Order: sequence, then structure tokens, then C-alpha cells
Amino acid sequence: MPGHKVIGIGGNRTHLEGYIRAFAADPRCDVVAIADEPGLPEYREDLNRTLASELDLPYLELDDALQIDGVDIICACPDVERRGRVLTRCLEAGMHIYMDKPLAGAGDDAWKIVEAARRAGTVTQVFSQANTSWAQSARSAIDNGETGSLLAVHCDMLMAKGHLSDVPEGFVRQERGSDSRFTFVEAKRELFDMGVYPVSLATWLTGQRVRSVQAITGNYFFAEHAELDIEDFGAMLLTLEDGTPATIMAGRTGIHSHPMMGQQQVSLIAENGYFRFSDDEPRIEVYSQETVFDNPKRHEFDPMMMWASTRRDVQQADKKSWQLLSPADSTADVRAFLDCIESGARPQITAEDAAHHVEVLMAGYESAKTEKLISLE
Repeated sequence: MPGHKVIGIGGNRTHLEGYIRAFAADPRCDVVAIADEPGLPEYREDLNRTLASELDLPYLELDDALQIDGVDIICACPDVERRGRVLTRCLEAGMHIYMDKPLAGAGDDAWKIVEAARRAGTVTQVFSQANTSWAQSARSAIDNGETGSLLAVHCDMLMAKGHLSDVPEGFVRQERGSDSRFTFVEAKRELFDMGVYPVSLATWLTGQRVRSVQAITGNYFFAEHAELDIEDFGAMLLTLEDGTPATIMAGRTGIHSHPMMGQQQVSLIAENGYFRFSDDEPRIEVYSQETVFDNPKRHEFDPMMMWASTRRDVQQADKKSWQLLSPADSTADVRAFLDCIESGARPQITAEDAAHHVEVLMAGYESAKTEKLISLE
């Protein structure tokens, strides 16, 4: 018999599409419902109900779902703007929570979640790359002394998704800072959505928090981002607690910019040399006369190709020129979370860690706006 009953919050066109299937695939779990708050916009409730139907699960109001006997785990992917309220409610009900990244759209909301988690005494984990094989290899190289002392860290998260379109000629966007709105149909704020991965990697690998932030944002690849007045690219210079610099590049660069999903890697400049760890190694590179990649149709409600369900709708084919020798394990992060619940171990990225990452990202927006270094001390 499964030992955990799981509720998913969210629906299609959120990362719940993948996360909840990872829970369902684990024999320790029984996914019993999809749920969310009442009074949602019609399109969001329809997408939630669609996922519930695909999984043959009931769709319930959140408070009713929390009353199901034996439920102890929430997999939470509500809109960023609602996460403070929704996750706090779930923690007050005594739930272990597996959360989408970033934790929240504002520092205040993030720390409310942390305080609720402390009171609940339950396990929290935020999705990250920390449990990938390549990130674990980087951590091992540091921990076992292979690298020697770190001199600098660089992380890339450049997502090769989305149909490139012309940014208006002469358009130079002036960063306005964070207004705590991050949910749009056509696009996402990419320093926030992609930047959280390298921020979490840099702090997790070094075991340090960020002392100061300097950042820039811009629009280079997509008209959709420019029209929404949100960035498609960002770069950050972080100074860690011991003075070590960490640099970050994050953004969305278009489906043809990389032979796979994009450039996801960490580089360590260290006492014993240069070390690079990437999600696309080891691999075989294939050269043939076969068409490498057919450009998929543009989905009206997902031009950035963010979600598996919409990629399925347009029948997007896989790229063929790079083939991984060890394909990524899409269930590793969920398995690690379940292991922590059962063993009492601390997850790699907790709500408290993720709240600091939100602070760093918000400081990045403020720095890009003011063109000044922002201190977090």
C-alpha cells in the first residue's frame, strides 16, 4: 500500500503537468485529487480541470481537498502571485509541500511561507537542479577536494524554447523593477523564471548566501516579451558571503539556439583548475542527411513553448543531432523529496533557501532598474 496521499495544486500549463506524474509514478504515493482556490479566472480553472481529467482524478476546492483523510503531501504549482496565500494555507493544515520555483513573487510572501513551515514542522522542498546528476557531480568535486578552493563560480541557464520574433527596431527596454506580477499567457519574466536556477545552484554548491547583487536585463529575442514590457534575458554578478564572485546568465533564446533544451551548466574556477559540469554530457553528436529538426507550429497560447501539454498539441518533434548517453531522470527531485520525508534528512533546497533566492532575484531587478549594486547584508 502507498504510504503517502498526494494532492496537486494547479493544472495544465504549469509545472504540475510533470511533477504530479512523477509522484504518481512512485509506488510510495497515491495521488488522490487536483485542487485549487475557488474563484479562479475561467481559463485557469479550465486548465486545472483538464489535467484532473487526464489523470482521472477529481477536481476539488482546496479547503475540501485538505480535509481528505490521510493526505500528507501537497505538490503546489499555483500562480506565482498566489503562492504566499496558498502555500501558507497548506502548511497550516500540516502538509509536507513540494513547491514549484521560484517560491513566491515577493520577499514578504516568501518569508510568510518560511514562517508557516517553521510552525508546521513539516518538510518543504522547492524544485531545482540540485538533484540532477551533473549538479551532484559538481557538488562532489567541491566536497571531496578535487577542485581545491573556489575562486569563482559561473552558471548558465539559457532555455532553447520559443519562436524567435523581431524585437521592435531601436527598442531598448528600461527595467522598472519588480511589480510582483509574473504570470502572463504569452511569456515569462526570464530573470525570475530562469535566473532562479543558477542562483540556487551557486548558493547550494558553495553553501553560502549572497551578500550583494549587480544585474542587467534586456530584450533581444522575442517581440512577445517586449510587448509585455518584460525581459527575455538577464545577467547577474553576485558576491557571496566570503567574497567569492558568482556570475549568472539566464534567459530564453529560441528553439534554434541549441541542439537540445538549452545551455544548462556550471563552471568552477578553482585552485586546481577549471571544471565544467553540464546537463548535455556525455553525449553522441549525430551527423547525417536527415532533417535535424522540423520547426513546430506556433501555439497561440504558448508561443514560448513552455509547457508539455501545448508542445503535445502542436506535435513538436524531438531534436535529433545530440543524443545523451545517460538521459535525464525526470523523477529524481520528487524521489529525493520523498526520501527526506521518510528519513528526516534536510532537502537540498528548502523553503528557507528558496526565500533567499527570491530576495536575490528581487535585488537583481532593483539593480537593473537603478544601475547600482544592491547590498543584501
